[in-house]
Amino acid sequence: CGGILTVPPGGTVTSPNYPDDYDNDVTCEWTIAVAEGSMVLLSVENFHLEDTFDFLTIYDRGIDTITELRSLTGQVPPTQITSASTQMFVRFTSDHSVTARGFR
Repeated sequence: CGGILTVPPGGTVTSPNYPDDYDNDVTCEWTIAVAEGSMVLLSVENFHLEDTFDFLTIYDRGIDTITELRSLTGQVPPTQITSASTQMFVRFTSDHSVTARGFR
């Protein structure tokens, strides 16, 4: 899981096995890049992780900086997160117990 995505409008990122439960002890990292002059808009439509132990952390990735935008855990209603640059870095981590459906 993970990788570098040059995403056209409407690209999709999901947790491993989605819509089935993700596995324990997983770390996935994605870099999402868009054209110069654009920003990344991440729309979280479905989200259910083990609360407090499994996380989806979203970062804005500038030329020389990386800034955490949001860290999501548990159940989150639909939300949108926008980068300030042309790249967003997304990290999913799960611990050694309890899994859930994940995210899309």
